[in-house]
Amino acid sequence: MRIVATSDSHRRRSYLYDIIERHADNADLFINCGDSEGDVEDIPFLYPKIRIECVAGNCDRGSSLPLWKTVKFAGKKVMFCHGHTYGVKHGYSMLLETAKREGVDICIFGHTHTPMIEKVDGIYLINPGAVCNSSYAVIDIVDGKVNAYHAKI
Repeated sequence: MRIVATSDSHRRRSYLYDIIERHADNADLFINCGDSEGDVEDIPFLYPKIRIECVAGNCDRGSSLPLWKTVKFAGKKVMFCHGHTYGVKHGYSMLLETAKREGVDICIFGHTHTPMIEKVDGIYLINPGAVCNSSYAVIDIVDGKVNAYHAKI
């Protein structure tokens, strides 16, 4: 089972669509961690066969999207957010504390534009980087094992 995680497209809609085109047939879930300023609204209409979950970022003013969400996927609990409300530019302690409290296995976030994959206290913290910088993350879950890596468009 595969998640493709994106964040921070900042109106580089064509980059986001390129990622979706690349993975439409091999991803089971797309997660967008915000700062997409209108880039994600048309995706359900343009790509009706994909499953996409989105949250709002600090640049998504007036968005009706939630600031964070959790989903069950391939036997794992996944939390995702933009990260700005957890101060991720100054460290991950607030984000990690919330992830622990929510009992998640994987926590995906954006905001810093810096790709990162780190396992802390049994929780995978994954920042896909920024779509506007051609970066995203692929998370494969097979037989309960998580394998995450960064990719470029």
